[in-house]
Amino acid sequence: MPGFVGDLRYGLRGLARNRGFTAVAVLSLALGIGANTTIFTLLNAVFLRSMPVQEPESLATLVTMDGRNPGQFGISYPNYLDLRDHNTVFSSLLLYSSATVTLTGHGDPRLLMAHVVSGNYFRSLGVSAGVGRSFLPEEDGAPGSAEVAMISHGLWTLVYGGEPGITSQSIELNGRRYRIIGVTPKRFAGLNQLAGADVFLPMSAYPQIFPTGMVTQRRMLLFSAVGRLKPGVTLPQAGAGMQALGQELERQFPAENRNRQIRLISLAEAAMSERTRPLASKAGKIVLAVSLVVLLIACGNVASLLLARATARNREFAIRLALGAARGRLIRQLLTESLLLSMIGGLCGLLVARWVRDVLWSLRPPVLNHAAFDLDLDGRVLLFAFGMSLLTGILFGLFPALRATNPDLAGDLKERGSASGGLSRVWSARSVLVIAQVALSLLALVGAGLFLRSLQNATQIDMGFDAPHLAAVVYNVTDQGYNEARGRDFHQRVLERAAAVPGVASVSLSHDLPFHVGFKRRVALDGEEPHATLTGLVYPGYFQTMRMPLLRGRDFSPMDTKTTPRVAIVNQAAAASLWPGAEPIGQHFSFAGEGLPVEVVGVARNANYQDIGEAAQPLVFLSMVQYYFPSAVLYVRASGDPAPVIASVKRELQLLDRNLMLQAETMEVSMRDLLWVQRLSAGLLATFGALALILSTLGLYGVISYSVRQRTRELGIRIAFGATSKDLRMLILREGIRLVAIGVLIGMLLALSTAESVGGLLLLRNPRDVFTFTLVPSLLVLVGVIACWAPTRRASMVDPAIALRDE
Repeated sequence: MPGFVGDLRYGLRGLARNRGFTAVAVLSLALGIGANTTIFTLLNAVFLRSMPVQEPESLATLVTMDGRNPGQFGISYPNYLDLRDHNTVFSSLLLYSSATVTLTGHGDPRLLMAHVVSGNYFRSLGVSAGVGRSFLPEEDGAPGSAEVAMISHGLWTLVYGGEPGITSQSIELNGRRYRIIGVTPKRFAGLNQLAGADVFLPMSAYPQIFPTGMVTQRRMLLFSAVGRLKPGVTLPQAGAGMQALGQELERQFPAENRNRQIRLISLAEAAMSERTRPLASKAGKIVLAVSLVVLLIACGNVASLLLARATARNREFAIRLALGAARGRLIRQLLTESLLLSMIGGLCGLLVARWVRDVLWSLRPPVLNHAAFDLDLDGRVLLFAFGMSLLTGILFGLFPALRATNPDLAGDLKERGSASGGLSRVWSARSVLVIAQVALSLLALVGAGLFLRSLQNATQIDMGFDAPHLAAVVYNVTDQGYNEARGRDFHQRVLERAAAVPGVASVSLSHDLPFHVGFKRRVALDGEEPHATLTGLVYPGYFQTMRMPLLRGRDFSPMDTKTTPRVAIVNQAAAASLWPGAEPIGQHFSFAGEGLPVEVVGVARNANYQDIGEAAQPLVFLSMVQYYFPSAVLYVRASGDPAPVIASVKRELQLLDRNLMLQAETMEVSMRDLLWVQRLSAGLLATFGALALILSTLGLYGVISYSVRQRTRELGIRIAFGATSKDLRMLILREGIRLVAIGVLIGMLLALSTAESVGGLLLLRNPRDVFTFTLVPSLLVLVGVIACWAPTRRASMVDPAIALRDE
């Protein structure tokens, strides 16, 4: 320990004396370690951190698998009741579902996320109220029997100022008052991490949150269910037991549960949808890989600096060895210095990570506004940063330490007198580091280029409708307790008010935002098995407002009412799927469980309904005049810029009901939010690529400058024998470009071999995009020439008389 303390003091004095070297090394490491810590913080919050509940490993999520409709779904409320009362594998089975509600009575209306939960929700999870109490069994009774609520710790502090007497107050949601009975613990916001709860309501409140007819239907998979395994019961055993119960439900209720099975998955697997998890996981791995590339480049830079510094200390090391110092003692001294650098860089990297984390989270899309991810730099993140600092200290410090403490005097003298030193030794340690930095920089820049090209390509994809002049306003009249008659009247007044706003070309209504069509119904044809098909509800004039062409047939009409025969418009994919080779106009079908005949009156062109650039999906459009829904999306087509027009429309509509929550945005903003993962990946990759380029440029400049200084005598001899300044510039430039060319070649091979791994995140036909794979290498060669130019000018100005006296 005394020896280590002495090494530490000696290292601190050395770093203080070489402030320029220390600043460059610490900055390089701070950027590399900070980038990796930032990405790990995000991955830790999304994938690694366990739920703040009691024994999360004994909890399992129930999902429904539908043989006619691929994917994982929730369960219906009637099925939940049967599974809760008849299973033998769970000690308790809870239920919950997420929905937005409007908070009124505290200034402007505010959108909150509510979780409607079963009465045993908190007891099953082992979560106690931070203030007050949780729900009682009797508060899970008949609809409207208990108007009580629990609020989150965040809402308690934000809206109520953390008032201790909160349980004596009430909260107004969707125009109805609920008595506040408790506050949840600080870190608990429900089991749905993507939609963390601001408020919890018991199941008795569902008539005010959901359309009442849907909750009680056995075929409507609206809820998530989580069970706590009994002691000694394994997940496979529980899965077998629930599968048997699912088969019994299918036997008892064949119309609603045909081809449906119950499956159990872990809480972590259920935290993110099947569609989102692979994309988020792949994006995380790619960004983490590129941040590691930046760290390796930073380590290469520091290793180059340490090699140069160790070379300058050769005389010191030779004297110490001659006086009897052991080689291990010198290695320990140099490793202590490198670890000291890495720890300082790690501390600075934590500051970088904290700042970048806040910036990234501020750029999240609206869909994540209610996300309950905790991005704190917790113990796991701090341990990661410490381990990264320790690893990098050893990684960039060990080789220079071994090389510096093994001097070869004869070899050094031979190299000193030779004209073939410096960069002519392509595979010297510092040259190899430069080649590696260039190769890794190209890899990072190619990744950034591919994502930027993908975003550019997204704006050129034909989505089936015209977005540039389109905007939308989302509202739900259930928030204010409207019945169907009032709701229909409000829809009509919305259309009239919006159409009268200056700058509005046309308006219409729909039930879904673009790229958010998720409702599927089973379309039944005579003598055939029902087909699971996307279903959309739209108002007359929708296709004109969206500029979504009707290929044949007619649009919906106000004359298509609840009392007239049901009509539908199908897209091209649905027409080809349901009636291949036949004319769809005039065909009839029905929805499973409804039985009423529906006539096809039109065929619309295919469009994107769930994602940009998706494959064509069958979709059936129904009329909102014939099918009432309280939630709606007002589409507004503007004559010019839609942003000021939609702001005016929102102000006008707010006059109809000041307590109604309205959300307005242009379609371009909606599309930008949809591409958030790609935009985040592109931004991070571009940032990391720029850092990699800067670091590798500094490394190349440093190694060439060092070579020029080491070859002063050689260059003087060349000038004495008649070499011109141009000859010397070309000599040094050739050797520098050779390193760049080798690095570019290796980087191209790496980039080409890994391009397919990111293809699933790109909106490109070919992930080996010719433009990107041409531009990035050209850019690196150009930067390499610029980095080499200043040292070559210095080489051309060597004075032969001074150079020949150089030792």
